[in-house]
Formats: sequence, C-alpha cells, structure tokens
Amino acid sequence: MLVRRTKAKRDRVVPLLQEAGAALAEYVLHARPRIDCQRVFLSHVAPIGPFRSSGAISRIVRLRLQQTGIELSRVAGAHLVRHSLATQLVGQRRPINEVADLLGHRSIDTTAIYVKVALPQLANVALPFPGGAS
Repeated sequence: MLVRRTKAKRDRVVPLLQEAGAALAEYVLHARPRIDCQRVFLSHVAPIGPFRSSGAISRIVRLRLQQTGIELSRVAGAHLVRHSLATQLVGQRRPINEVADLLGHRSIDTTAIYVKVALPQLANVALPFPGGAS
C-alpha cells in the first residue's frame, strides 16, 4: 500500500496483510462517505471530508479504546497503535531493521527504543560470562 506524505514528509510503500486489505475494501465499498475526494479515510461527521489533523485520528483511537473498556493510564492516541505494532514485532523477535522499515525510521537508533521491551528475551540469548558459573 502506498502511504503518501508520512510524518517524515515522504511517500512509503508498506505491506498490507490480507485481513487488513479485506477490511479496507469493505470500508471503501460500503462505509466510506460518497464524496469526490482522493483520500481514502474521511471524517464521517460534519464537515464530511479529509481529516484536518492527526489529532482527529488520536481522538478516534482513544474513544475506541475507552469503548472496549481499556483503562488508559496516560493520553493514548494514534501513536499508541504504532508503538504497539513495534512492541509486538520486537516481541516476536523480528529483526530490528525490519521493524525500522515498517515504521519508516531512517535510522535504527530511532527504533532502538522498542528493544527495551525485549530485555527478558535478551537474557535468554546472552552468552555465558567467561569464567562464570556454568
């Protein structure tokens, strides 16, 4: 899927899982407001049209989390979705460069923050300390 004008002000091609593609097709065919606009995702409340800011997306994410009964200890929004994806990928032991590519990070150093969630996994693969107990 082509994502235009990302946070880094560049276009990116990202993989789309079959389930996500099916949900996207369902939205476009049956739920998307019928207006002449090239954007895929549109506001369903007046004024119907493209979202004016990422804040609108964050409000939708917070509302849906609250509706499912998920307790939010701090402000959550659209970034939480990105962070959750990265955390899950690291938890699945996906290569850090793959996670960086999916998130659109130019530097692996930017992605390294997500590695902290994998500390228990790192302990499992650590080499024994030379001269230590075996």
